[in-house]
Amino acid sequence: MNRLIDRLALIAFAIVITAVVWALLHYSGEWFFPVATLTALTLLVIQNQKLKKRLKDLGDDGGSRK
Repeated sequence: MNRLIDRLALIAFAIVITAVVWALLHYSGEWFFPVATLTALTLLVIQNQKLKKRLKDLGDDGGSRK
């Protein structure tokens, strides 16, 4: 029974996410892809900076690789 509830919850969640994505694409029109690209690029740069800081904190100098 628990497995059935999990599957139904997953299907319901997928339907909700599909509706949200459709509404986002439908109502944002031509602005969706430039805004999504800029957002993704910004998040990648932020993540890269965090990873570089963590490597520095762990003692990696970054210049020893060939």
